[in-house]
Amino acid sequence: MIAESNFDTFADKPIAEVVHWTEEESGSRLYLPPIQRSAVWRNAQIVQYWDSLLRGYPAGLMMVHHPKSDAAIGRDLDGSTRTVRDQDFLLFDGQQRLSAILLGLGKGQLTSHLKLWVDLGTPEVAGSDLRFLLRISSNGQPFGYEPENPNAKFSLPKRRSKGEEWIEKSGMSHLVATQAFSAVTGDDLIDSVCAVSLSEVAALVQESGIDRAIETLLSRSEKIRPDVAGEFVLALDRALKSRILFQVIDAQVIAQEEEYIRFFGRLGQGGTPLSNDELTYSIIKHHFPQVHDCMKDIAAGPAGRLTSEVNLVLGALRVAKVCAPWSVSHNWESYGRPQPAFVSRLRSELGGVREEFLGLIEGRRLQGLLETLRHRLVYDKLTNPTGLPVILLARLPHQLIDVLLLMQARGQTRDAPAEFLPSFVLYWLLFVIDSEKAANTMFRRFVSAEPDWEPVGDLKVIRHFEQEWISRRLPRQELLEDARNEIRNGTHILRGWPERFTALDRDEERPAADAIRALTWDSELIKRALLWLQRDYLAARHPDYDPTSSRDEDLPIDLDHLVPGNSFGFHWKSRGSFLAFEDSDQNFHNLRWPLGNSLGNRRWLDAPENRSRQDGPIDVPDVTSSLIDEIDKWNQLIEERRWTTEDVRTFQRIIDLRSIAIYETLLNGGLNRFTCR
Repeated sequence: MIAESNFDTFADKPIAEVVHWTEEESGSRLYLPPIQRSAVWRNAQIVQYWDSLLRGYPAGLMMVHHPKSDAAIGRDLDGSTRTVRDQDFLLFDGQQRLSAILLGLGKGQLTSHLKLWVDLGTPEVAGSDLRFLLRISSNGQPFGYEPENPNAKFSLPKRRSKGEEWIEKSGMSHLVATQAFSAVTGDDLIDSVCAVSLSEVAALVQESGIDRAIETLLSRSEKIRPDVAGEFVLALDRALKSRILFQVIDAQVIAQEEEYIRFFGRLGQGGTPLSNDELTYSIIKHHFPQVHDCMKDIAAGPAGRLTSEVNLVLGALRVAKVCAPWSVSHNWESYGRPQPAFVSRLRSELGGVREEFLGLIEGRRLQGLLETLRHRLVYDKLTNPTGLPVILLARLPHQLIDVLLLMQARGQTRDAPAEFLPSFVLYWLLFVIDSEKAANTMFRRFVSAEPDWEPVGDLKVIRHFEQEWISRRLPRQELLEDARNEIRNGTHILRGWPERFTALDRDEERPAADAIRALTWDSELIKRALLWLQRDYLAARHPDYDPTSSRDEDLPIDLDHLVPGNSFGFHWKSRGSFLAFEDSDQNFHNLRWPLGNSLGNRRWLDAPENRSRQDGPIDVPDVTSSLIDEIDKWNQLIEERRWTTEDVRTFQRIIDLRSIAIYETLLNGGLNRFTCR
């Protein structure tokens, strides 16, 4: 039993005891408050914090406070709402550090998708300042990240090799990362000698003591180095006994709602940045704890995977503002993204908006809207052939989510053709320049009920997007042959941004070629376009992959070069071994990477899919899924030792022709409706 009600200003506790404090059923208990930011630390921050603890660095000060009333609530380690007592404490500041500590001990919400390890078979970490080789893995990268950079995936060949090894070991037909995450052992981590779960070592130290813990570890494997195991157990024991200083916040600050929220917002300025959206959602959770509890269930299922919990809640509130009439001083107040100040008004005066919002969340109408959206958006070869792969759904901007929820809530897509919604989303993902302005335009038209406003099937809003430079103008399909002829007649001189696809620039004031130029050069647009293009390939290779994050380090696929980087991206000092001509004006030198990294030379590949190829030729089975024409020309470039000027011309030609082919496929997939006639 931990008695804490008698400290009023400061107290310190050993780390191990703090963990028990979060689980205490009698005496005082430490909870997370309803107003709290999400766990946002990246892998490297978690690893570095544990390295600091193992070096004996201070754990840092944390702030707590007593509940404001007998009816106060808090969140336990699982994120569930609990009633707290006056002797309990709420953690006001220090969540990121506490979450990292709990993860290392195998507790808390982070354990659902992250694991911490220590490799006791390695004396030091090359290229790193870590004292011990701490490793981290995730449900997206179950075999771990690079030891010297925990935010980075391993190289493609290493992940391919480990994936194939796991498939053979597990007897699975293909790799399912989320399943592997729960089953891998330390020996399965890439480049590990003898990795052990950090929580397992901590449990040994706490239950058996230092000597017995070392003895037990050494008995498990001959690969464990006695010196490393001994030093680590001693360091971990000291870390668990090191003390965290807790400061109790003045009760007057907690008692005043405005001061409480202001202080919370300012704390993020000196630590983990707190976004405006995070602060707004934190205040919502503070005032309406039932929202968080409902969203916990929604976010855990397929319907909630379109975006983060924060974005879903704020999107629902934005929709509620539009759907529930209320008196406003300025029109923008009714359709803008909710701000922290609005939540206070929601609680005190805007009963109609509040009822609409809580009805969306508590009545599970939001879940129904999300399920319908997901059904209409997700690719299915038979029932929704123009849909989007689930991997691409994780890349939807939150402004687009707001618009989709509004359109669905108002029934604007009910009678639309099945292909309309996927086409609209794809158009937004690839050609909308400013998602904030686009969303405001859509919401403003709903609020003002303009007589010509017909979002489904009507192109006035798209033309407005183009006129206001909110989106790029799409070139018509009948102009593409002119672009192809221009490409076929080109010389070996590589073309930069202004010189590419100029045949499409019929309108000097608004050149339509900019849409294709951006699509072929912008790395994020390239990823999005290829995810849609290869949707059948992705569905076949990863039928069970359903991400909640768009972070590329967690994806089970890689962006690959058709013509490998080694063919055109060689070190310039060795150009004589790769070029059969003098690049006197350095045209090839300066533009080879922009062209080689552009849309026409990229594709997504499953990690183990192309291991045998490496920098070799493209296999025939790859052609259909990646829209590759003239495969002999591609392979000739790949196999050619020294490129001639004709090879450089071919390099530009096949890449740009494939870019045009990809764009035309997008048009035929439903984007034709958005081109200017």
